[in-house]
Amino acid sequence: MKKMILMVPIAMVMMGCMNSSTNNGKDVAEDSITDEMTKTLKDDEADETEEMGVAMYQQDEMDASELPKTAKLMDNRNQLALYVNEDQAPTEDEPNASYTVWLVNEVTNKMYRVCKTNPTAAAPWEEMSGEKSDAVEVPIHLIATAEQAYFVPGKGTKILVEGCPDGRNIWTYIINMDTHTANMFPSNEGMSHIDFDHDEIILATYGYYSEGGRYTYLRAYSPSGHYLRNMSEKEAE
Repeated sequence: MKKMILMVPIAMVMMGCMNSSTNNGKDVAEDSITDEMTKTLKDDEADETEEMGVAMYQQDEMDASELPKTAKLMDNRNQLALYVNEDQAPTEDEPNASYTVWLVNEVTNKMYRVCKTNPTAAAPWEEMSGEKSDAVEVPIHLIATAEQAYFVPGKGTKILVEGCPDGRNIWTYIINMDTHTANMFPSNEGMSHIDFDHDEIILATYGYYSEGGRYTYLRAYSPSGHYLRNMSEKEAE
């Protein structure tokens, strides 16, 4: 497998990083720059920005020997391994733990930080309140929890993380390592199972009957977060 840094589009890598670039270094007076030279300078700036984007992401590449001793193995597939480390246990001031998810390439013995959670992050429930809603994109630095981590099917490297930051609902996210983006699923009971044969993620959701009582049902989603279909009827609990 090629190094993951080579597969990440630069435009997405630059998210959260300072975007700085310089010109080609020539001391040319503004009034002497022709249209053609201006275009050349802009092209040079784009090239340098692209190179800096790679360099910034390369900083996240570490030797696997630096994996925290407390990290727990969550999943292993195609010589890639997923670990979750609890960085900060719950406290009186912050009742939610913080986690870091690590991806280890067992061939190159390199590891990459998938995400570091933000326990204070909110969930965009209103944006995905419909019964057939797709997953909603969220900033990768605003993933609230990652107690569990799993590989999911689909092109590229996609990782599902989830946890229960509010003491009631399980928040589930999918992270695309190739684009360095994240989406949150409109489910609240977590993953039921992953179907690698059909490239589907099956998630559970609960709700309440108008006359009282709670029910649960399953919904299928694509690896990109699109709603596919209901997998079961509402089952009373």
